[in-house]
Amino acid sequence: MVRRVMAAVSGFILAVSMPALAFAADGPSETSFEAASRSMDPSADWTTIMFVTALSLAGLFLLATLGYMFRRERQLDWEFQKPDAPHDDHH
Repeated sequence: MVRRVMAAVSGFILAVSMPALAFAADGPSETSFEAASRSMDPSADWTTIMFVTALSLAGLFLLATLGYMFRRERQLDWEFQKPDAPHDDHH
C-alpha cells in the first residue's frame, strides 16, 4: 500500500513539475528582449482534423459499447469473473 501511495505522489510531482521545466525560459535572447509568443497558428485544415478526431472517438466508443453489449447478451463471462459462491461453515 505504501508503494502505491509513494508511486502516486511521485507521479503527481512529476506531472506538475515537468511542464514547468519544459516551458522554462532559457534566459534573455541576444537579439531582442521582448517577450516572444511560442504559440503556433492553427493550420488551415484544423477544423477537418478536429472533426475527424471527434468522429473517430465517437466510433471507438460506439464499437466498445457494442462489444460490451454483445458479451453481456451472449453471457461470455469466464469463471474467474463471477463472484465466489457463499460458504456455509455452520454445519
